[in-house]
Amino acid sequence: MQITAYRPLYHFSPPSGWLNDPNGLIWHDGEYHMFYQWHPSVAVDAAGMCWHHAVTPDLVHWKHLDVALEPDGLGAIWSGSAAADLANTSGLFSGAGGLVAVFTHHAPGSAERQSLAFSADRGRTWAKYADNPVLGDDTSRDFRDPKVFRHAPTQRWIMVVGVEHQLFASPNLRDWTFLSKTGFKSECPDLFPLPVEGENQVLWVLSLAGRQVVIGTFDGRTFSPQTDPIEVDAGPDFYASQSWENVPGGCRIWVGWLSNWKYARQVPDFGARGFMTVPRELSLRRAGDRLLFVQRPIPQLQSLRLDTQTIAPQEIRPGRQLASGDALEIVATIRPAAGDRCGIKVAVSGSQETLIGYDAGYAFVDRDRSGLPVTNGRFIAPLLLRDGTFDVRIFVDRSSVETFFNDGETVMSTLIHPVEPGRGVEWFSGNGRSSVQGMQVHRLAGT
Repeated sequence: MQITAYRPLYHFSPPSGWLNDPNGLIWHDGEYHMFYQWHPSVAVDAAGMCWHHAVTPDLVHWKHLDVALEPDGLGAIWSGSAAADLANTSGLFSGAGGLVAVFTHHAPGSAERQSLAFSADRGRTWAKYADNPVLGDDTSRDFRDPKVFRHAPTQRWIMVVGVEHQLFASPNLRDWTFLSKTGFKSECPDLFPLPVEGENQVLWVLSLAGRQVVIGTFDGRTFSPQTDPIEVDAGPDFYASQSWENVPGGCRIWVGWLSNWKYARQVPDFGARGFMTVPRELSLRRAGDRLLFVQRPIPQLQSLRLDTQTIAPQEIRPGRQLASGDALEIVATIRPAAGDRCGIKVAVSGSQETLIGYDAGYAFVDRDRSGLPVTNGRFIAPLLLRDGTFDVRIFVDRSSVETFFNDGETVMSTLIHPVEPGRGVEWFSGNGRSSVQGMQVHRLAGT
């Protein structure tokens, strides 16, 4: 296949160059902003990392803007976050407030420090703070990826910094005081409140680079865990996730880098390299004595649906081609027969296929025959049937498959790199006794 055939049709990707972590996610003045780690070459050089910038009204249709922040004498511009300082608590603005970026200055062999930049024109142009850095010392070599948010009860700004999660507070985004440590470690931390479905309760979620989360409470000074780390995505290709601040209505939405450092530099480029997952709306759900971390694809993705094929309930007939396409959303309820391994194949062509299904109490995604061997592998996660069935929602793009089981309770994000033309959809069943209770295949538009 031509390399350009791997460019995603509806996932966010850069016009050119290299992309990894999402940065500075914030809603402001009618727009969702996404900054992201970017390098002009697909053969990334960490010393030259920038913040690139894009905006959208709906988290689906993006407008690419210019590079926002470039390296300077203090180092490269590594990951961080953004704050809407509308009251000008920072004193960085001459009149009304604006946007403030909080990021890591990284220079090879030097300590990592946190710095500021600010914009008074809706993020179109940026000026770096003259007295950067604002936080750091000569010993902190792994001290990066600041996430900043406004904590209303204490009326101050809070920052959590990795790799050893440290919490700081500030009245003005410039002067920071150490508060505490969370007791957890990761790059790209995030900390945010999240409601429990069906309850009048809000808990706090600490993200460990998007690979795991810990649920607990936060009093403005200390994060107190109530759970052990919970796996967020059982696939290999979800990392460095960050959530948008200030979303209207208070919902919490995040997005992650759909790749893995094990092979991120080896996967084919498509005129660029690297892209994001679909945005996901988050919640907590109680199941007995457990708290579940739930991720659902945002409803706005339904605007991409071009046409829909509805398949009536029936027994699974393996090998039947149900649909075909480069950009699909598949929604199904499946009833596995006793002892059966069953589910849905996507990106099918000849010997090429990616399997999504259920086997003996586990959900799985099998990409051992999905195409290029650089992204081979089989991935599993425990899955409880509901009245003998499971639900699955699958987003297929040219070089990725994102799967949401049981209304977002289990998620798997995987890259694929098909080498044969043709993108068929089929069922599979080991004993032929499983059934589909209902299924829809939506063909999606590109963006």
